[in-house]
Amino acid sequence: MRELTYREALREALREELLRDEKVFLFGEDIAEYSGAYKVTQGLVEEFGHDRVRNTPLAEQGVAGGALGAALGGMRPVAEIMYIDSSPLALDQVFNQIAKFRYMTGGAVKVPLVIRTQGGGGRSAGLHH
Repeated sequence: MRELTYREALREALREELLRDEKVFLFGEDIAEYSGAYKVTQGLVEEFGHDRVRNTPLAEQGVAGGALGAALGGMRPVAEIMYIDSSPLALDQVFNQIAKFRYMTGGAVKVPLVIRTQGGGGRSAGLHH
């Protein structure tokens, strides 16, 4: 059996989806050239370009809202929030918009998106930018 690290498995899955569907794109905090906090997206901006692997500001609510807007516009975003400690900043968008949008429209609208985050890096930073 092949052995991969967790980040290698994530990178492979993201790459497969980027290859499979041109509507899939990644965006999040420092995911392009810096490759994310734990290097999960390493090499993807070089392979797919800045249109498919995009940096965002440190604004978690904006990242979640951007994912919603992109999904409503027909794209399939994979949004990364750098650290799980920052995810509560996005929860208004997640709970009150993303999770309910399909039901608020009687099933007429789908919201195909993924929000990815990570925790347990051992940095003990808490919620600090």
